Amino acid sequence: MKFSKEIKAGIVVVVAVAGCVVFYAKTTNIRTRTYELKTSFTYAGNLKDNAIVKLSGINVGRLKQTSFVYDPKTKVECILELDDKAKIRKDSIAYIGSSGLVGDVHIGITGGESKEFLKNHDVVDSEDPVETRLLMKKADSIASNLDKILLEVKNIITDNEQGINDIVKNIESTTENFKEFSEDLKKHPWKLLFKGD
Repeated sequence: MKFSKEIKAGIVVVVAVAGCVVFYAKTTNIRTRTYELKTSFTYAGNLKDNAIVKLSGINVGRLKQTSFVYDPKTKVECILELDDKAKIRKDSIAYIGSSGLVGDVHIGITGGESKEFLKNHDVVDSEDPVETRLLMKKADSIASNLDKILLEVKNIITDNEQGINDIVKNIESTTENFKEFSEDLKKHPWKLLFKGD
């Protein structure tokens, strides 16, 4: 039985579409039930929608949406879509992390120890990431203070150079006297028994 070119082309297209459907079904969680939790950060540090959410280091969902909340101060509210099998304890903490030094940013959630679990639309407590600009500002302040301290130490040493030299000379003299005394005791140990006049 011979097939025309159109039928062959149609079979190839149908097989390609079927392959795409199978691939899509395998890579997306169509059947997975999910639930949502909320968390918020004052600084989101390059966090983007669809970022991975990890519970104790294991992928359990994604960041569904971010929005600003202005009550009482500006925060970034995050809606997390999690696999229904991933249970988050009430004392768990959400934080922003990254894979490696320059890796993708994700939301991590600590395991927690509470016996109670969060339910759909509950809020998980969060911990803000450390801002690099604040770290640099703090390091700059420490360096400035260190410069001042070193300058003061230098001034103290310079101002008291003669006194320091005298102390060093006294220590050297005392060491020399003690050395002579101990050599004399080695030669005449009986001197320890008699009191000098």
